[in-house]
Amino acid sequence: MVLYSDYPAARTRQIIADIVAIVVAVLVITIAASIAAAIRALGDFGRDLEAAGLDFQSGLTDAAESLGGIPLIGEGIRGPFDLAADAGASVAEAGRQQQAFVELVATTTGWLIALLPLALLTLVWLVPRIRFAVRSRRLRGMIAAGMTADTLAVRALSRAPLRELVAVHPDPASVWRSNDPVLVRRLAEVELRRAGIRASALP
Repeated sequence: MVLYSDYPAARTRQIIADIVAIVVAVLVITIAASIAAAIRALGDFGRDLEAAGLDFQSGLTDAAESLGGIPLIGEGIRGPFDLAADAGASVAEAGRQQQAFVELVATTTGWLIALLPLALLTLVWLVPRIRFAVRSRRLRGMIAAGMTADTLAVRALSRAPLRELVAVHPDPASVWRSNDPVLVRRLAEVELRRAGIRASALP
């Protein structure tokens, strides 16, 4: 598949547009990843909270088990420590929930920041580039199969911008009706140029 025009000026514009688009895409992805990482850093508080809760729970559980071994009064003393250890577990769970929420926000924000500009870039750059490549490939195939300048001239009359047509002749339709081979070929070249194909491709 031919990705670039046969005409140097148009090819240069396409290459520059491709480079700019790739740079923009990389910048967008980098910025989105950086913002997501910055948001994830807020999860450090949740990790610290979880670690503190687990340490608190572990310490009180160990103390409760030690005191629970005291004859006669052990079970009575152990109760408050077990309750406090449960509170430590709740603190640890709160830390885990905070981390999950921060991760959700970071992931969602990162995707939104990346997808919106990339979707716009797809519409203004990628789709036209794909259309150009497909149109150029199809037209080259049609010319190879025997399409003539007359058919291309008709296509140019129906689709090309008026300013490109009047550059060939002030009344381009009359040129096609008169069947002037030189001017018909020039009209065909208008369509070929739009597809990035040199006039020499025509027999």
